[in-house]
Amino acid sequence: MKKAIPLFALIFVLLLAGCRAKNYTPEIPLTLTQNVRVTSGDFYYDCKICKTEDSVSVTVDSTSAKGLVMTYDGKNLNFKFTEFSYDINAENYERQNAAIVIYEVFDFINSAPELNVKKIDGGFKYEGKISIGDFVLIQNDDNSFSTLTVRNADYRIEFIN
Repeated sequence: MKKAIPLFALIFVLLLAGCRAKNYTPEIPLTLTQNVRVTSGDFYYDCKICKTEDSVSVTVDSTSAKGLVMTYDGKNLNFKFTEFSYDINAENYERQNAAIVIYEVFDFINSAPELNVKKIDGGFKYEGKISIGDFVLIQNDDNSFSTLTVRNADYRIEFIN
């Protein structure tokens, strides 16, 4: 019986070692091209987002604005429709613009000193704060994205895979 106690103690220690908290480090792509549906209140539209290291472009694929391209680089917002192109300083522009929202979310994730990310069933959940409110970004296990919700702004982006 004296030999059994150390054996059980060794098994117990090995089991505890396997129960340590896992450190999850999901990959956040520096570039991204994906179709999405943007919903704000009762209004929605489909578009294609193209995220680079420096900017986010949103090309509207539905509604009467089909073909409109909005590009945000952290300071300026460019609107381009056919031959018409217009740049504005985005400092005082509507913060619910999809290009601004996506830019701010990924900028927050890439620059946060301590990122609030949790492992969830099927992926990862990021939480943070941008200019229009608190966001939740869901990333799938394959590193694609599922949804982006801004809680207090009635704003949602669904990534279409």
